[in-house]
Formats: sequence, structure tokens, C-alpha cells
Amino acid sequence: MKQSLQQSPHLAQRKLPARMAVGMLAVALSPSLALAAETGQTLETVTVEGEAPLRDTYKTETTSIGKTKQQLRDIPQSITVVNQQLMQDQGVATLKDALRNVPGITFAAGEGGRSGDQVVIRGFSAATDTYRDGMRDIGQYNRDAFNDDKVEVLKGASSMLFGRGSTGGVVNQVSKTPYLGSKLDGDLTIGTNDYQRVTADINQMTGDHSAVRLNLMDTHDGSDRGAAKNERWGIAPSVAFGLGEPTTVVLSYMHQEENNVPDYGVPYNSVTREPLSVDRSKFYGFDSDYEKTSADIVTAKVTHDFGNGTELSNQLRYNRFWRDVSPTAPRLASTDTSASGLMRRSKPMRDGVDQSVNNQTDLTTRFATGDIRHTLLTGLEMTYELSDTSRYALLNALPTTTIGNPVSSTAYNAARYRSSNTKFQASDIALYSMDTIELTRQWKAVLGARFDRFEGDYNVRGFNSDGSVNSSNTYDLSRTDNVWSWRSGLIWQPDMAQSYYFSYGTSFNPSGETYALDKATAKVDPEKNRNIELGAKWDLLDGDASLRAALFRIEKTNERNTDPDDTTLVTLSGKRHTNGIEVEGNGRLTERWEIFAGVTFMDSKIDKAAPGQNSTTGKMPRYTPRATANIWTTYKLTDQITGGLGATYVGKRYANETNTLYLPSYTVANAMLSYETKHYRFQLNLNNLSNKTYYDGAYTGHATVGTPREAQLTIGLKY
Repeated sequence: MKQSLQQSPHLAQRKLPARMAVGMLAVALSPSLALAAETGQTLETVTVEGEAPLRDTYKTETTSIGKTKQQLRDIPQSITVVNQQLMQDQGVATLKDALRNVPGITFAAGEGGRSGDQVVIRGFSAATDTYRDGMRDIGQYNRDAFNDDKVEVLKGASSMLFGRGSTGGVVNQVSKTPYLGSKLDGDLTIGTNDYQRVTADINQMTGDHSAVRLNLMDTHDGSDRGAAKNERWGIAPSVAFGLGEPTTVVLSYMHQEENNVPDYGVPYNSVTREPLSVDRSKFYGFDSDYEKTSADIVTAKVTHDFGNGTELSNQLRYNRFWRDVSPTAPRLASTDTSASGLMRRSKPMRDGVDQSVNNQTDLTTRFATGDIRHTLLTGLEMTYELSDTSRYALLNALPTTTIGNPVSSTAYNAARYRSSNTKFQASDIALYSMDTIELTRQWKAVLGARFDRFEGDYNVRGFNSDGSVNSSNTYDLSRTDNVWSWRSGLIWQPDMAQSYYFSYGTSFNPSGETYALDKATAKVDPEKNRNIELGAKWDLLDGDASLRAALFRIEKTNERNTDPDDTTLVTLSGKRHTNGIEVEGNGRLTERWEIFAGVTFMDSKIDKAAPGQNSTTGKMPRYTPRATANIWTTYKLTDQITGGLGATYVGKRYANETNTLYLPSYTVANAMLSYETKHYRFQLNLNNLSNKTYYDGAYTGHATVGTPREAQLTIGLKY
């Protein structure tokens, strides 16, 4: 039986050369085909092999973020895909680096005691909305991109696809998987500020329908800010069976470890309301600060294609995330902001383990009812999650330092006690169904619904410095939420190059979303959100480039707030929204010129504040700039030499909801020059060309400082 092999994801062909090759092959074979027809001979199979081009395009055609493989033009929501070529050109090392290409995204800094990646999408926190291969990644760690084939961002409420959360959208990392082919890629990068990074990507066929893949990474990233640094390493082996056959099995494992000295930046100046203006080299932490994490992700995925458009897949995953962090948070001790002014320090110390077991079963089938065609997705998702976190307090006060002469090597008494321990157990069972209906050749409709039963048990134990139980901070809570989520869209596609849509979707945020339950005398329902979007997607230049635009409104209609007069009372009294316009384009403008660019304008407002906090009504929510924009473009100067230039803009953001503390807007420019052949690559990246001091991550108490001007040289080998 003839089998079709799975094509390597790294192969790409240009339209004109491909057509020419087919025509030339037909002409060359026509005499032999005529002779075979006359004589009845069976011709020997001819295998035609072609080399992949040195560079792929920035344009991505398809995604599986909606649980089925779809063309981007068939999804009635805004989607940004950062693919492998773009990440390579920019020297992307982390998820955060990749997300700088996505308009409408900003970053928070250690919010609420959390560590790791803190993403904000269209003004709403996405701290628990990070996914890997469509499954929730609950870990608090800084995600490296060494095992990412691409990064996808779906904008807007989408609990029908992902369950709880997803108010502003979700981030999905797509893992590298084995394919039928052989390659050995290795990169060595060295740079300023003591930067070294080594990665390897090895894929090997082990049979006609099986392959193995191994990705490796080791990174040391120093800093111009004292002892601050980031060190991590990772390994990600995977094996696949049945490639190109009806039944495919993929087994994978990813492990990443970090050992960092975290940097909480600078506090805010109480007079100017901006981050304290000091030389960027001033580090207010201690040399002994640490942030240690590990992530283990084990996955088994089985897919069976029944033919005729029916496919069944089941993905089972176990996650374990461990962390032990002891950072230093700097705070001004008075209004004196001179060099001799005092800076006090605090240490939000904590450790913990988060574990989860997830299983997703999806059945996709295609059928027709008369002239109407359907693509029906039905699924069952079962999740069990366990979080165990302890917080610690020092028995003695930390030494202060001065604003102008911080000393990070000062010894201090590190004796501490455990101030609290929280355990959270949660289970979620969800059923969902979505039908993509092709009404005519030009009109499609999307209708989907999901039911979640989310149960949580929350146990808090408070402790005094002598180890005795603090009864005022000891309690047990539990609750169950049953919630429906909806997704709908109408798509008009007058031809293959145009797609116009209107969509409406909902999402919910239960009390236990971030592994804590409201300590309330009356239990409150989940927050409710909705996303309304009107958009268009166009393929340009014979499909070599794409452009999309969208008008959107995200509403949180009953935001959870704590009563200031009674902190044990939680109400759903708040309301806020974000209106916005987003435009994004990417792809090949000419045979040599590529571009990836986007801009988002947002008007975000708190419509109704919590009781006793009326001063925030009408204010802008924190971390939400009025505009973000990015552009990255490359040009092939010769067949081997490529130059690139780009810039990122982030507007003014407030760090609190009274709009009194803020981070100034900034623009950062970057550049790249590479020389690439079939077997090796030399690439120079220059980041923050103007050496601008800017603030990247925001929190109410401090702002983190962005990277200075840096140069990184990469030597890559590939076989």
C-alpha cells in the first residue's frame, strides 16, 4: 500500500521555481510516459529530491491553536505566530523575547509574589494562560525557547477552547517534534555582559515511519547590574512512531533548570512618580539572592486518522514545577531621593511545587448535510492540579543601603521562619464541541460551547515566629463552579485572498484560578468576560505576504474586588473594558525582502471600581499602554548575506490603578547581519542600539530595567 510520508516542517518552496520544476519534469518524462502507455511497461519509480532553501519566510499559513489544524484565515480571531525563522534572525532565547514581536503584549514584574513569565495581553493578566501544545503550563519559571518550533498568541476570550482564564488571550508554545528526515544543527553564541549560549537540535530517522529528536540548551546570561544573572539548561528528547501512517504515537520529555540571581530593578520616585532615576548599574539586591526553578513535562500523544476527514487524538501529560526563590525588593525609606537617601530592602521568600495531570481527547470529523459542509470538533478534558507553597519571613531586619552607593555584599542574618503554607487541589472536567460550518463557498460560521466543572480545595496554615499556628491566618475553603463558555463567528471569504469576520466569545475566571480561593463570608461566582471582534485577513503578493486588521472590545463585567472595610468580604462589583484597533502584516515583499510588523492601539478603562475605591473609576488599568508597536525587516544583500533592522515601541503604562505611578514610554532598536551557507551560519545581533535606559516589567512597588546595548555573535553548524 502506498504511504505518504510526513513532510519536514523545515522544507519550503517558492511558487515559481516549483512550477518550473514540475513543467521541466513533465517535458523530460513525456517520451517515456508515451512509450509506457504503448507497450504496457511499468516504469521504475523516480525519486526527485530538492534542497530546502537557506531561509524560510516569516509568514505562517496554519495553526493548531484551535485544537484542529486550520488556516489562519479560517479563525475568526486575531492570531500572531512567531515562527522559527523570525526567532533565529532575532537570536530569540526566551519566550519573553519571542513575545516582543506581538502587538498588544506587555510584561509585569513579580506580581503578587509570583515569579517567572508575567504576560499581559490587551490589558489583562495572562499569568495562568500559558500553554504548551494546547495544554496549560502552570509553572512559575522563565521559559526558554530552545524546544519551541513556534509561538502562537490567540487574542481575546476563548474559554470554549481552553477553559478558565484567557480574558485577553492565550500564549501557546509549539514543541519541536520528530519528522522523517535527518539533521544536526548546533549554535554557539557569545556576547557582551558575559553571555554564552549553546543549543543543539538533532533529528534522526530510525525507520521508514519512525524518528527521534533531541534538543539541548545551556545558557549563561550575565548583566551590567551587579550580581544579577540568569543561568539555565535544558534537554528535550522525543520519539515518534507511525509517521505517515494512520496511527501516530509521539512520546516526549522536557526538562529545564534555572539558577538565577533575580533583579527587582528600582522603586518609584515619590515626587516624579516614575522609576527612580539612577545609573542603570545600581543593583539593590544582595549577592546571595537566588531564584531556582525546575520544570519537567512528560507527554504521550496518540493520533489515529480514520480517513474521510475523521481523526481521533489523545494527549496525556504530567507536569511538575519546583521553585525556591529569595529575591530582594527595593523600597525608598523616605522622600529623600539624593545619593545619600536610604533604600530599605525586603525579601519575599517562598518555595513550592506545582503538579498537574492533564488528558485531552479530541475527535474531529467532516461531513455534509445537503450542500452544507461541517467540520465538527468534540472533546473531553480532564485535569488534576496540586499546588503546595510556603512563604518565609526573616527573624531580623535587613540592612539598608543608600541610593547612590548600594552594597550587595553586605552580610546579614538569614535566619527565617515559615510564615505560611498553602495547599490547593483542583480538578476540572470539561466537555466541549465546536462546528465550523461552510454554508456556501463564501460564507462560514463557527459555533462552539463548553461546560466546565471546576472544583477546588484550599488549605491555609499560618505560623508565628516560634513555630506555633497563627489561628488568624489558618482556614480551609472549598468550592465548585459549573460554567458554560461560548464561541461564535461569521466569516465571509469572497475569494481565496480575502477573509472578513465577526466573532463573539466568552471566558471566566474562577476564584481558584491562581491557586487561591476567596476568603469570603459569602462565596462569589467566577468573573465573566466577553470578547467582540470585527476583523479582516488578506493574502497579498500571490500569497507571499499577509495582512490583518481588527477592531475589538474586551469586557470584564463583574470583576472580583475585596471590600476595603472588610478584607474577608469579596464581591463581584467591578467592571472594566479595553477597546482597541490592531494591524499586523508579515511575509515576503520581494524575492529578497521580508517583514514582520504590528501595532495595537488600546483605550482601556475601569468602568466601575470596588466599594470604597471610587477614585479608580475612569482610570486606566495598570500595565496597559495606549499603544504598542513592533517592526522587524530583513533584506538578502546576496544569496548568503542578510541584514536585518527592527524596533519595538511600548507606550506609557501605569503601575497602579490610581494612575499615580507610571513607567515612561520607550522605543528600542535592534539590528542583525548574517552570512549563511548550506552547512554553516555566522550571525551578529546588536540589541538596544542607542543604549537606552528603559523599564520593561511593571509592578506596584518596583520596575525592572531593560537590557543595555549588547552584541551577540552566533556560529551555527548544520548537516
